[in-house]
Amino acid sequence: MAPSVAEKVKVVVRVRPMTTKERQHGEEELVRCVSDRSVQILEQQVGQGVRGSRAQTALAYQFERCFGQETTQEELFEGCGVKEMLDHVLEGYSATVFAYGPTGSGKTFSVTGRPDSIVKNGSGDASDGVVIRSAESLFDKIREKSTDGMQFKVRASCVEIYNESIVDLVKSSRSARGVSVLPVKFDPSKGSFFVQDLSYCKCPSEVDLLRLYMKVLRNRSVAAHELNRDSSRSHALFTVYVDSMVKGPDGHIRTRHGKITFVDLAGSERLKDTRSEGQTLRETGSINKSLFTLGKVISSLCDRKSTKAPYRDSKLTQLLMDSIGGTSLTMMLACISPSSGHIQESMRTLDYANRAKSVQNKPVVLLDPGQTMLEELRKEIDILRAENRALKEALQT
Repeated sequence: MAPSVAEKVKVVVRVRPMTTKERQHGEEELVRCVSDRSVQILEQQVGQGVRGSRAQTALAYQFERCFGQETTQEELFEGCGVKEMLDHVLEGYSATVFAYGPTGSGKTFSVTGRPDSIVKNGSGDASDGVVIRSAESLFDKIREKSTDGMQFKVRASCVEIYNESIVDLVKSSRSARGVSVLPVKFDPSKGSFFVQDLSYCKCPSEVDLLRLYMKVLRNRSVAAHELNRDSSRSHALFTVYVDSMVKGPDGHIRTRHGKITFVDLAGSERLKDTRSEGQTLRETGSINKSLFTLGKVISSLCDRKSTKAPYRDSKLTQLLMDSIGGTSLTMMLACISPSSGHIQESMRTLDYANRAKSVQNKPVVLLDPGQTMLEELRKEIDILRAENRALKEALQT
């Protein structure tokens, strides 16, 4: 089923399990999924984080899907809607999946899995995240459709946004000597931003695609702080491009350019909780600023009185311009903690997600520009021929 002319951003929520540390500190479970579409926030009656305090329902949110603490990686992938998005990518649509939430809320685990384990042992583990499962599912779908006379070419790229600088993770890591920072340019013909001189890697099979993904995982910036031992210090955008070619009734080859981008956003952080210092402190400021700008873009798109969204104010919003209010099919995966110690961050994330689901996109099939022009010319010729025949018939009577 093709997407409608206007598609709202789909929002799914995942509540991670309580950690051992949170339970040892006497923190309570204040967030729970009461149905597959509803999340409730419970309000404590006695001091926050005190054992034995009574709780009552205070606030409820409704979303496309809600996944509780017991949800497995496979259940998340099967139920969040990514598989349907992959079908549309093969039809030539652009799609985006981005994970949002505070640091330590499970974003990287949901999107990737366990990066250390993947780099060392490869895929195939129960902890594999959305990206790895999507790669395998994508090529399964390609093999099915290839029997219908369609041909596909797959490429991939990955960029890291670190302190407002763009690094090509396919070529090198930020820590490598002589690494070049790539500029972001605006393409007036497409009405969107792009990374200049970005490298693309051909991926004829899921093995090639997963091998590339493991490479970029090794190159990504992480650091330890009080809330997260392996905190992402950058935003990462991993994009898979799928060109589909099919011969039309007239014998001409038609090419469609679908793509899906997986965005693992660095988590929003409170400095007093993370106890960041030095370089990590600067990274935290940059992360929070770009996420604040993303929030401004979402708010302005939801505000009917607003005339212009501030996409240009950060590299992140520039590269997400097509995903938020553009021509992409977009899903936001909001990750939150159920703990009373993180209740303020969880509520802010849910408010953020609640606004995001009001943003409307207008998905379109991405065709080859040259072929699009030829199609339009062929239609014009057909119309002129029909008019010519009608004139001849009128003159003969």
